[in-house]
Amino acid sequence: MNKNLLLVGAVAVAGFLTLTAFGGKTLEQQQADVKAAVDAKVASLRLEKQADCDSKVMAAAQTKFDEVMAARTAEAATKGATAKGSKAKGPRVDRLPQPTVPKTNNPSKDKWNQNGAPQPSKDKWTPTTQDGKPAEKSPSKSKWDKPSGGGGQ
Repeated sequence: MNKNLLLVGAVAVAGFLTLTAFGGKTLEQQQADVKAAVDAKVASLRLEKQADCDSKVMAAAQTKFDEVMAARTAEAATKGATAKGSKAKGPRVDRLPQPTVPKTNNPSKDKWNQNGAPQPSKDKWTPTTQDGKPAEKSPSKSKWDKPSGGGGQ
């Protein structure tokens, strides 16, 4: 009986410890608590690593920026030294194409009058003096005029 009493006491103590060790929570509640704790640790670790990575990237970008700026200033200094004697010109700009005057669709408009006969341009062939009066016939033209008599050899 002593052995039975000790065995029952040990089982009771083990049962008591098992039930009170997790605060009376079920297995699902315990797993949810563990998952929340792990997620919190992962989030804090992720933020820490992200900040570390951002600082490394910014440091690398700053060094690259400094290298580029140093190269530009060196290039500008060499250009300035060679271009001091020459005249600096701006960028060359191509001219815009000029619009063309559209041709008339009716070419006979200017050449023909309403009756259909061509209009001679007398002003074009009549010589004038500087004051705008018609000039007299020159005697040299008269020698080329043929007599109307119709003579011949």
